[in-house]
Formats: sequence, C-alpha cells, structure tokens
Amino acid sequence: MRIRLSSVITGALALAIAAPALLSVKPDILVEATKITLRSPVAQILAFRGWIAAGLALLALFFLVMGLIRKTLLNRGRIALTLAFALFVASLGHIGIMAWRGLAPNTAVEAKSAGDITVLEYNTAGGSVPMEEIATLIADSQANVVALPETSTQNGEKLVSLLASNGLDFQLFTNGRSVYDSEYSSTVLLVSTSFGTYVADDSFIDSEKTIHGVMAKPADNTGPTFVAVHPVAPSQAFLRSWRVDMFEAYSTCATYENVIMAGDFNSTADHEAALHLGVQCADAGEQAQVGGLGTWPSNLPGFFAAPIDRVLTNGQYQGVSAEIVNVGESDHRGIIVRLEPLLPKCSSGGPNSVACAKNSHNEEKKP
Repeated sequence: MRIRLSSVITGALALAIAAPALLSVKPDILVEATKITLRSPVAQILAFRGWIAAGLALLALFFLVMGLIRKTLLNRGRIALTLAFALFVASLGHIGIMAWRGLAPNTAVEAKSAGDITVLEYNTAGGSVPMEEIATLIADSQANVVALPETSTQNGEKLVSLLASNGLDFQLFTNGRSVYDSEYSSTVLLVSTSFGTYVADDSFIDSEKTIHGVMAKPADNTGPTFVAVHPVAPSQAFLRSWRVDMFEAYSTCATYENVIMAGDFNSTADHEAALHLGVQCADAGEQAQVGGLGTWPSNLPGFFAAPIDRVLTNGQYQGVSAEIVNVGESDHRGIIVRLEPLLPKCSSGGPNSVACAKNSHNEEKKP
C-alpha cells in the first residue's frame, strides 16, 4: 500500500489540532501541559471553557462537512472525519467539566442550621455596587461572612453601619490601603460577631504583594480562619506576579488547619490544578453545583463567563447550596454559598460545635 506524502502531512496537521484540543479538557494531567496553561495566551483562554466548547464544536462541524464532501466526491476525507470526531469529543468534554462543576445559577441558599456558615463574595468594582444593595444581600441571605474585593475601607465602614442599624453586627477587617490608593487594591472582610471575637493576622498583609489579602483568626483559636483575597489579574505585564499570587492564595489551604477563603481569585479551578500544590482547596461553589458558571464579565451569560469569584475551604466545611447574584454596576457577579460543617472533623467549640452536638444526638436516636 502506497502512502502519499500529502496524507502524512494532512494527518500530522490533524493530530496537531486534535491533541491540544483533547488535552485542553484536563490539562493538569500532564505537568508539561500545565506549564503552558499558566502562560499567555493559554492562561486567559482556559478561563472561558464555554467559548472553548463552542469554538471546538464549530471546528468539528467544519471538518465534518469537509470530510463528507471529500468522501462523497473523492472517496477520501477519513482524516477530516476523524478530526471532526475528536474535536466534537473535546467540546463535549469541556461542557461535561462545566456541568460537573455545576451550571445551576441558584441552588436555593436555604435558612441556616446551627453551625452553618453563609459566605457572600462580591467584587464591587470600586464601589460600583452600592453598599445599600450589599447590605440587602447580606440580610436576605443571612450571610455571616462577607468578602468584598475592590471595596474601600470607607465603604466597608459604611456597610457595617448600615448592617448595625438593622440589628446585624459585624467586625470589619481591611488590608490597610489608604484613601489615596486605588480601590482596586483594597479588600474588605466582614465577620459576624456571632462567631465571637476575631483578630486580624497582619502577617497576611504585605504592601509589596499584589494578592490584596485579609485574614481574620478567632481570638480564642476556636473556629475557622476567614480569608478574603484578590490576586492580580493575568495581564501580559503581570503574569509572573499573577502566578506568585495564585500560589500564595491557594497555598493557604495547606498552611492553615481550618480555612474558609473567598475572593476574586482572577483564576479558575483549572489554574489552581495547574499549580500541582498537592493539597488543593475544595471549591464550595462546585460542591453546591454553581462552580461551572462564570462571574466575569457580568455582561456575558454565565456559560460564557469566567468562574473566577470563588469560595473555598480546606476540608472542614462543604458547600450545600449557592446562588450567583448580580446587582449594581460591577463587572463581576457575586456568589453566595452556604457551608455546612463536615461532622467527622468537628472541633470542640466554635461555629460548628452546636451542629456537631445536634447531629451526634440525632445519631444516638437512630435504631
């Protein structure tokens, strides 16, 4: 059987297209592939799985039509048809990953049980979301932990005052940016006083870093540590800082025993996996079936946006319900997640102690 040079070249080109398309579904399988994942332009493109899926489906359709035409007219086209199949499988793979992470915009953030924690994260884009609307979101969702990237200290103080006037008391933590700094670099964290006294961990704040983080720990060392972060965006000029920021943010899950972290991470679960940290944060939004929906930019449907606003834990809580919310003029949507304590890892005292005792009592009553 004679092999044409043109067929070899065509086959090689088809493989060059099909291989990266299939690998893009789960690039962290290969360490070498993940190195590319964290570089431009792949780092930016991979955040938009919906667009990738649509693009691959259109390519698959193009090669399918071309293959059928060549098959009909020339009795050729097997390579084109095979490529169409591979691209179609890759497209379905991306959609499958998104569906696995969750595409339900609202899984009903139900009223909390004792021991549950409800987290609201919203990038307010420098106050583009009025604090009155954030206060309403907090009251309606019964949120007791609030992370607000791109929110000034002054707006944080205003929000605390608004909540207090409605009988909701919160402790305010910020990363100490002055009124002369851009609100982009300011991050606000609110923790309900119902958790007891919390204190700021100033070691998490470094004016030289671009992570723009805030950490609050329980004064009596009982209960979860709360963290709000806002790493720099992966623009061409700041790619190296972006990788460093991601490493520091996601490493928090391995550094602290009981962490609940929220923020505009400017990265997705795929970028997190590409770091190969060993201990990966659990995505509470994914657990609550909203993790596949994008939050930025807010003018795109969730399927085509990037899911970079996230709520993460490191194993003592899990997301049981969630909602993607959109108020004000921010270029981000917000996310509300209700967290439930995982009973095998219950600690004595703190926000989850009541739930632990309650569930232990229920277990004793079972036959």
